[in-house]
Amino acid sequence: PPMPTPRAVPCVITHQSNVAACGGFIVEEEYSAAVEVFMSSTSQWHRAAPLPIPCVVTQRTVTQDTCYLGGMLTSDENFQRHVFSASLSQLFQTLPCDQQPSALHTWTSLPDMPYTGSALANMGGTLLAIGGTDEETETEEDEEKEATTVHAYCPSTSSWVQVGTTPLVCVFSTAKLLPSGQLMLIGGF
Repeated sequence: PPMPTPRAVPCVITHQSNVAACGGFIVEEEYSAAVEVFMSSTSQWHRAAPLPIPCVVTQRTVTQDTCYLGGMLTSDENFQRHVFSASLSQLFQTLPCDQQPSALHTWTSLPDMPYTGSALANMGGTLLAIGGTDEETETEEDEEKEATTVHAYCPSTSSWVQVGTTPLVCVFSTAKLLPSGQLMLIGGF
């Protein structure tokens, strides 16, 4: 069956045999905060707690029990550094589509990523933000300051800490942890 909220480019998260569609474009210049879950056991869509802001999510990663979404494109056509997290068990708590999910509390805001366009990755349970660009330091000589840094999120201090660098600039890349334990950055510019 079709999603209850028709949209393009939703962020898709899978858990067990269920699928969540988060955010996306509804029509040109209109974004959605809707989160809807397809439950394979019933072959039906259900509503889950909406995202804190309407957006297109550009990055996502999942640890064993938590989903992280980051790098949102919002209705002002700007990329944001926001990061939201949700436990998978809470994310997949749903209501029938004819009920509003206002009673569901799922998403937690984390501190913004250090750079716009960072790739998010889970490495051994540690959330990483890799590369990106600092649009706030634009100058006439170099339009943007591009980053080769790797930052880890430190839950005890609720902050991002630089833990390394990448050999190349990577902006709007996708990061994937390989079975060998190596982290691969794919695409971007």
